[in-house]
Amino acid sequence: MTLLLTVLVALSTGQDRNWDLRNYHLYTPSALLSGRLSDDIAVAQLQTWHNPTADIPFAWMVHAGWPGWLVSLWLAVPAFLAVFFAVRIMDHCWPAQRGRLRTWMAALTALTGAAVGPTVGSTFNDAIVAAGALIALWWVIDSQDRRGIWARWVPAGLMLGLATGLKLTGIIYCGALAAVALIGGSWRGAPLRVLAVAFGGVAGGVLTAGPWAWTLWQEHGNPLFPYFNQLFQSPDALAQPYNDTKFIPHGADAWLVLAHLLSGSRRFSESTLADARLLLGLASLLLAVCVVARRHDADPCTRRPFTILMVFAVVSFGAWTVMYGIYRYLYALEALCSVAIVATVFAHWPRRWPRYTLVLALLALVGLTNRPGWGRDHRFTTPMIQVQFPALPAQAMVITSTGHPVAHAAAFLPRNVPAISVANNFMRPETCTRLQARAEQRIRTHAGPFFLLRERENQEFDPVADAYRHYGLELTGQCSPVPDSLRSIELCALQMARQTPTLCPSSPADR
Repeated sequence: MTLLLTVLVALSTGQDRNWDLRNYHLYTPSALLSGRLSDDIAVAQLQTWHNPTADIPFAWMVHAGWPGWLVSLWLAVPAFLAVFFAVRIMDHCWPAQRGRLRTWMAALTALTGAAVGPTVGSTFNDAIVAAGALIALWWVIDSQDRRGIWARWVPAGLMLGLATGLKLTGIIYCGALAAVALIGGSWRGAPLRVLAVAFGGVAGGVLTAGPWAWTLWQEHGNPLFPYFNQLFQSPDALAQPYNDTKFIPHGADAWLVLAHLLSGSRRFSESTLADARLLLGLASLLLAVCVVARRHDADPCTRRPFTILMVFAVVSFGAWTVMYGIYRYLYALEALCSVAIVATVFAHWPRRWPRYTLVLALLALVGLTNRPGWGRDHRFTTPMIQVQFPALPAQAMVITSTGHPVAHAAAFLPRNVPAISVANNFMRPETCTRLQARAEQRIRTHAGPFFLLRERENQEFDPVADAYRHYGLELTGQCSPVPDSLRSIELCALQMARQTPTLCPSSPADR
């Protein structure tokens, strides 16, 4: 049932074309596979250096010409796993009302949330983190009576560590799982449980993030490049953290997040959203803890799963509030809250009320949710993504100078045509990092023709659209549209019109 609903949601939501896909989800794994990543410079902006491991199958499918609907189904697999194990957790903790109707309603409620719904079948990879977190949580709850400390907690840490290595935002759930290990048994065994979780988590993270982190360390001297560069001091970036803080709530707003999520706003997303699932889900978990605590005949093994769920939810929510504030990153928590709501409604719905009123109440929650639009196309195309560059002259170089995502198109450039970004959300002519100096040197020593790759619209809203002029480059007036199934882009001829003072006389590493 969960699989069928996931497929229906993925196909009804449409084909992915979100900003991140057009920026780095396709470009970085494509450039890695083709070998052009070492020749290009920062084409996918700040996000060029995100771990591409999870996106490699997607990039392979796109370049192999797979149809959009089939790629979307592949991308929906982690969402299915996340919701499936959220339902398994529900069935374990609330077994009394288990049934087909409850399973349907739980899966439907989870798959239509403001975080889960718009990202099913997308490249965001938040579903991968959610799947790892919920599988780990299910393992801990399901195995509490049947396995020893190491057999219970190491696999849980490993599963979440594997997911977090693929997308580091999973760190909020790592802290929550450590808190669960702390209270998940006798106090005497708490240190060993936390140690077991940490061992599994580190092992999983090293497996999925280690190779890429080593590559970044070798290339840039920062295994998390460019993030946390105030600590690693790589000369290729500024000495700053580069973290996105614009959605993090501060002051009183940090305590009012659940209330703010009830009204449509852009406090926690680039698009408007409103969802009551977190508020109702946390209230449902609190009710379950209170109900079980009042039962004098309940043994610790009956109480502990609800305590575990509550601690996991509260700690992960608190960590998210402090570290990110981006609603998508609460994918796992939203799915968990969704099934908790359904389980609570089924458990406490007055028996004298008809069953269809229960269904209507849950459908009202689904209907009142304001899900953000993160770039979907209801048409499925074959192949999913297609970009056709004209024949470029020998020794051509493509320049990008834009804050708009055009790197997906660069993934289709001929292997012998490098792409150099001179300005975006990471590169700036006035910031003389080693990468900026390298870009300037590549341009000044290039003997062949130059072309500017850019979007055809919204140039007036792009503050770095003409930053290429800092290097003496000028448009010749000749621009040609490039057929692109995702965006309207064009290729414009550039020429070295004048000599300009060198912006970066030498790289910081040489000074």
